[in-house]
Amino acid sequence: MAELVGDMFRGMPWYLFFVIILAFGLLIASFIVPPVGTVSPSVLQGIAIILGFTWLLYVTANIPVFVERGAKIKASYGNAQIEIGKHHKDETVRAENQLQEEKENCYD
Repeated sequence: MAELVGDMFRGMPWYLFFVIILAFGLLIASFIVPPVGTVSPSVLQGIAIILGFTWLLYVTANIPVFVERGAKIKASYGNAQIEIGKHHKDETVRAENQLQEEKENCYD
């Protein structure tokens, strides 16, 4: 078990430890500060925002590592779509054909 935990934390950057300590510190402090025993929803929202931005920083910093390991990252919003990763020629041709079909259908 200790080896598993050691491996889990070995590759983590220093800022993740800092943010986790900060989040738990905020949670404990909000529980101790009057009114005692209640955690304000704004504190929970603040912790969620801090952890969300940390996750975003960690993921964006590691995109090259994910792509090197063969992961495909796909993000879409409305009609816009972004794909990052190693693509085979077949997939590129298929995507270009699909884009051409969408353009043709759009003008019909």
